[in-house]
Amino acid sequence: MYLLVHAPDQLSLDIELSTTIMGHSDILYLPANPPVARSFNSEVSRPSEDLEVVTTIISSPGDSDGDSSNTIHDIHTVAENAVGRAPVPGEPQTRLKVRLQNPAGDLESVWTALYWCFQYASGSAVGIPKGKPVPERCVELVLESDTPDTRLEFGAQLERLGLIDIQARGEKLVYLVFANVFWQLSPELFLSNLNTHRYLPIKPLRYTLSNGAIRHPKRPLPPSRGLPFYTRHCISEKMNSVFKLRPVAMSDLDLIHRWMNNPRVAEFWGEQGPIEHQKKFLENCLASQHSFTAIGSWNDLDADGNLTSWKDACFFDIYWVKEDHLARYANNVQDWDRGVHLLVGEDWARGRSTAWLDSIVHYMFLSDPRTQSVYLEPRVDNELFIRLLTRYGFYKVKDFAFPHKQAALMKLDRDFWKGCH
Repeated sequence: MYLLVHAPDQLSLDIELSTTIMGHSDILYLPANPPVARSFNSEVSRPSEDLEVVTTIISSPGDSDGDSSNTIHDIHTVAENAVGRAPVPGEPQTRLKVRLQNPAGDLESVWTALYWCFQYASGSAVGIPKGKPVPERCVELVLESDTPDTRLEFGAQLERLGLIDIQARGEKLVYLVFANVFWQLSPELFLSNLNTHRYLPIKPLRYTLSNGAIRHPKRPLPPSRGLPFYTRHCISEKMNSVFKLRPVAMSDLDLIHRWMNNPRVAEFWGEQGPIEHQKKFLENCLASQHSFTAIGSWNDLDADGNLTSWKDACFFDIYWVKEDHLARYANNVQDWDRGVHLLVGEDWARGRSTAWLDSIVHYMFLSDPRTQSVYLEPRVDNELFIRLLTRYGFYKVKDFAFPHKQAALMKLDRDFWKGCH
């Protein structure tokens, strides 16, 4: 059994079979721009062979300087993990206890505790026979308070926000949080320091026509230019970095020109040529009414958890399928289905494919809960990318012929998305 600790090389600390207490202090990165760093300390104990207890206190950065003006409370969490036995269908392997302390900050405390649990704590299922289905990843959320009414009222609030499923087990109510549901809920519902989303709750539908013939919902405005609209901490055995998405601007012309003239990119995009060609390409992208373009950038973390410098690496064209020419080739396209064209412009970033794919899919499912499917249509001979998509969870619908290429129609349905890796 291992405890995965956030560190530059993703250290693994062996836990002795006998009762052991271990302490650790590190940095927790929350999704903001720049990421909100919070320190956390964990103690791990093994009271028995089939139970591991991780006690964690998460504090805001101001605590160490004695400045509590931006601090609601330290967040106390206890994760009890069942080990040494096969998962029971419908029964979570982890119980996460959170102490309710302050009505103004309890939403943030619960969300941050769950973020720590799903993002940093080990969640790999054990004891699953080969070839058997992997159970959904979930935790049982235990709310601790001096008054039962407080727990019940707060649990009802979490259910209204869509975070928890309430199940009755005898006379006891159990709160379950599923990982794929957690990753689909906007952090802006829980973290007061983030800007409020433009359309929360979802606005009533209004329909319009594109090209005088395609009826579809009126789309929300794309993200504001110049401001990052998605940030995520990506951590694995090979990387410890922050990924962000920002809208493309005309000031990115030199960057797009260089990327499009990379022979590897030009082979599949066919947009190589003089800078005037990329200028026209970029103008068309910025003028589109059914898509918007974004740059994906990486910022590695040093040994102390500090951000280094942002490096642009990827280009994404995110579009609504209903208004795109792809809709003529795909069957049963729904109103809010999305697609993306993409390229990795920097060779050093090619080894991070799973992380940026995970992030762009997460953004598309997170930005609107009505999006039920995500489409990609790589060229049929781009076998390396198609294998990556298949490993991630996409499936091939069919091969088909665009006027300009033979493509593989790849699709990922929300029902089968397991949340961030």
